[in-house]
Amino acid sequence: MYITDILKGREINFSFELFPPKTAFNKSGMKIQQHLSRIFDTVDNLSQFDPAFISVTYSPMNETKTTSIPIAAIIKERFDIETVAHITCINTEREDLRKIFDVLKFFHIDNILALRGDRQYDDTEKILNHASDIVEEIKNHREDFSIGVAGYPEGHPECLNVEGKKNLELDMDYFVYKTEKGADFAITQLFLDNDYYFRFVEKARKKGVEIPIIPGIMPVVNRNNLKTIKKLTGATIPPDLEKRINENIEDDQEIFEIGIEHAVKQVKDLIDKAPCIHFYTMDRWQPTERIIKEVTG
Repeated sequence: MYITDILKGREINFSFELFPPKTAFNKSGMKIQQHLSRIFDTVDNLSQFDPAFISVTYSPMNETKTTSIPIAAIIKERFDIETVAHITCINTEREDLRKIFDVLKFFHIDNILALRGDRQYDDTEKILNHASDIVEEIKNHREDFSIGVAGYPEGHPECLNVEGKKNLELDMDYFVYKTEKGADFAITQLFLDNDYYFRFVEKARKKGVEIPIIPGIMPVVNRNNLKTIKKLTGATIPPDLEKRINENIEDDQEIFEIGIEHAVKQVKDLIDKAPCIHFYTMDRWQPTERIIKEVTG
């Protein structure tokens, strides 16, 4: 079932993102079996909230290439929850991409999140370099997928002007281009200040974008989590949130409580204004369960 159809007629929608185990290396030292157990435990515990869908990330660089789609298929079959398979185009040849489409359909997966992935340009016609290329490839060769794309409320980290600052106007043009190519829905990069999401949606609507734009939420649950958010996404940390965390930097439990409190405020502000709330779970169900129960309880 397509995501756009699922979102219709439901008052409150939640969705969750999972990160499959890497096969090439695992910095955490966690065995694949342990990681799989944690993933399915997360799905089992969060299924109580009747998720609109669960998305499963993907890396073609021999990290999650062999685990992502099977996990998405198992979740759909075992838990009867619609899944969204992430597909990145960097380091993926066109012919390989078409084979991936066939595999997805074999497992009855109807939804794809089209992403660029880590930059690795190749001038040959075999390699695709942009998420819009995947959208176009699907539209040219298949008619049986619903296509999602990413949105960046604070701008893509690599979309910069000549002064080295984020070029929000150009980044919005890229987003609009992906929708013009045929994207059906969008999920945003995480943000910690809702104003960025609301401004992003407002600008997109003024540009004629009508697809659902789903906000992505990930709570700050520990000091390392905060560092990761800053490094990988460049998301702005609200001054009051950063101040409170810094004041309790040695108290992991207090940081957890501060992060949950902030995320609850975010979700309460978004829940009646967004088509769905998408949680980046990091394969941990407890923070997300806590947030949803405080919001809906």
